[in-house]
Amino acid sequence: MKTTVILATISACACVLAATTELRKDFRIRDPFVLADDGTYYLYESKPWSGGNGVTVRTSADLEHWSERQPVMVVPEGVPATAVWAPEVHKHEGAYYLFATLTEKKGSAPVKAMSPNAKEKNLTPRGTWIFKAASPLGPFKPVKTGPLPPKEWMTLDGTLYVEDGQPYMVFCHEWCQVDNGRMCYAPLAKDFASFTSPPQTLFSARDAVPGAGHVTDGPFFYRSPRNGALYMIWSNFVKGHGYCVLLRKSSTGKLAGPWAKDEILYAKNGGHGMLFRTFDGKLLLTLHQPNSKTERMKLFEIEDTGRTLRLVRGAFDAPPSDTESR
Repeated sequence: MKTTVILATISACACVLAATTELRKDFRIRDPFVLADDGTYYLYESKPWSGGNGVTVRTSADLEHWSERQPVMVVPEGVPATAVWAPEVHKHEGAYYLFATLTEKKGSAPVKAMSPNAKEKNLTPRGTWIFKAASPLGPFKPVKTGPLPPKEWMTLDGTLYVEDGQPYMVFCHEWCQVDNGRMCYAPLAKDFASFTSPPQTLFSARDAVPGAGHVTDGPFFYRSPRNGALYMIWSNFVKGHGYCVLLRKSSTGKLAGPWAKDEILYAKNGGHGMLFRTFDGKLLLTLHQPNSKTERMKLFEIEDTGRTLRLVRGAFDAPPSDTESR
């Protein structure tokens, strides 16, 4: 009888688990961002194709089985958001900061073309906001009402990078407004509610590999423990490959660069990646692939060779072959 009860209890628990988890391969997500914190993996996501309600999170212990989504940020009342993009959560000095790009209704901010090649019909108010919480589960509240980059700029994909104790936002100035998309950075005030000096440009989109397009997407930084080098990954469209993850290295080891020309880290119609370490020490790249209406979260093991970063065949998704990447 006791054995029967135990088996029934295990079976019931398994059913509950099955009902409340999803496999990584089964749910659609763009721009996946993983925070590995205190034994739990947190996956932040938005649904930009279905409106601008906010940001949700899933949790996992193994990166394959994920909990149901729960809200961590709701767009403040009165903000005319039509989409929320590319949420990231960073832990800094004991607090958690959510960076998310909000697209707003046309006419809610003075966004004008900044290049003769930019088309007014493509311009929509868009910029990265910062929210703060005491827990990775939120609730996240805005540190200020509005984006931190200039509101008259069309910007997206802000990320956090800390150098010598100084936090910076690195973000993309949209190709829609400037034609040749720019990668920009600015130092953040201690409360993350403003920039302490005007944004500077690191490089432009076409200043990449041969065949690069005009898009700048998804910057993320990695400091190598092997050689101290500073790497940036970001995404662009490259002729012959589609949407890619590109890899740059700072010649000085500093954010201000200069940044050496790119290598292609991932080239199989997927991108907007970030890097994180598993609790057993593996360095992983996550991104969405394909770059279409069937996007899935992919995971690839990365080797830090001491000279560069490269995809390796490991326990997660297999890197694409040369023929698959075209």
